[in-house]
Amino acid sequence: MRLPMHTMSVRELRASYAARTIAPTTEIHSVRDVLVPSASGGVPVRVYRPTEEETLPVVMWLHSGGCVFGGLDQNAEYLRKLSIAAGVVVVSVDYRLAPEHPHPAALEDCRTVWDWLVSGPREVPADVTRAAIAGESAGGTLTFALTQQLKDAGATMPAAQVSFYGMVEMRVSNPEESSLLSSPRDCHWFWDLYAPDLESRRSPDVSPGLASDLTGIPSTFVVTAEVDPIRDATEEYAQRLAAAGVDVNLVRYDGVMHGFATMLGVLPQARNVFDRTVAFLAPILRRPRDGE
Repeated sequence: MRLPMHTMSVRELRASYAARTIAPTTEIHSVRDVLVPSASGGVPVRVYRPTEEETLPVVMWLHSGGCVFGGLDQNAEYLRKLSIAAGVVVVSVDYRLAPEHPHPAALEDCRTVWDWLVSGPREVPADVTRAAIAGESAGGTLTFALTQQLKDAGATMPAAQVSFYGMVEMRVSNPEESSLLSSPRDCHWFWDLYAPDLESRRSPDVSPGLASDLTGIPSTFVVTAEVDPIRDATEEYAQRLAAAGVDVNLVRYDGVMHGFATMLGVLPQARNVFDRTVAFLAPILRRPRDGE
């Protein structure tokens, strides 16, 4: 029987989730681990390639875990399937975790990998002009925050972003929608570990929903779950994006809880999210390049 996450130590929580990791079985052309140079000593990434073609689009994937647990093994089977179904190179990021490395470490690592990726590294032969950022839960939050940061900095933007129930503000908008995978107390526990500096929580780097200017954000696919204490805040953010002129596809899944989207072998709703994600990315990332 699982215990509520906030009642466990960080060590216990990480061990519990690591023990439930299922080894991938889907065959794929290649999987390669790379260390991206960074000021912190390097960011590990795992590169999934469905074919040897060197002009495939790219999806940078940011895992879940409240920025406290998770890593490269967490979504290995899911990302193999995504790489093959979408016909993309997937680059999974092993960003630093709190509480050892609180904000801004995780976002810094994601920015480092993105800047490296769009520079066209030889380790990832692909068409990096057609790249998207995607993530689940904490990874969805980092997706929103990174895209906003890139826009504000005038840096290279992704062609699209995908967020599965990513938090947009450190507030519980639906306290009645609690589950063992995400309760209000869990939320506050993770937030205290990730962003203990209360001032930082008012920054779009932590709470992307607090950004004042949402214009210029790329096409966005947002998934929410009915049973999720942060659901309405995320949906309100998606609606603000749409009001700012962003092409937004917002889908709420009833009858499921936060954390459902990557459970392909268990939930039909997860398969539907997977298929919708592939369908969302296909016309954007497969768009002909200039001159084609």
